[in-house]
Amino acid sequence: MTTGTASNLDRQGLEILDPDTCWALIADTAIGRLAVMDAGEPMIFPVAHRVDGHSVVFRTTFGTKLTAASMERPVAFEVDAFDDAARAGWSVVARGGATAVLDADEIAHLGSLGLEPWADAVERDDWIRIRVDEISGRRIPS
Repeated sequence: MTTGTASNLDRQGLEILDPDTCWALIADTAIGRLAVMDAGEPMIFPVAHRVDGHSVVFRTTFGTKLTAASMERPVAFEVDAFDDAARAGWSVVARGGATAVLDADEIAHLGSLGLEPWADAVERDDWIRIRVDEISGRRIPS
């Protein structure tokens, strides 16, 4: 773990991660959490995902996630890791708009990314893309 310098620490003493580091951490983490509003209430769903450019993509089926994406609602996406014993960890949050992927060429491209959902009892033939407008991350410095 890298020790932050005074210039890249927030007011709580956490290391501020640069956008490239944030994207690398999202890409290296298998499961993230999607936050959406559903009937005026916040909902959070774990999803297996991939990074595609500066977007996060994942597979789904009919339900809350697909409805939110079909309505192009704003969402948040988060990945993190922590070590209880060392009291260390990091978190990355991306915010942007979710859209359902409908273009056949784009679906074929996303299919080539090798993403298989962990929960496989139901086919997940639909894709959602989160167009990230803002990304930020923090790490507890060692």
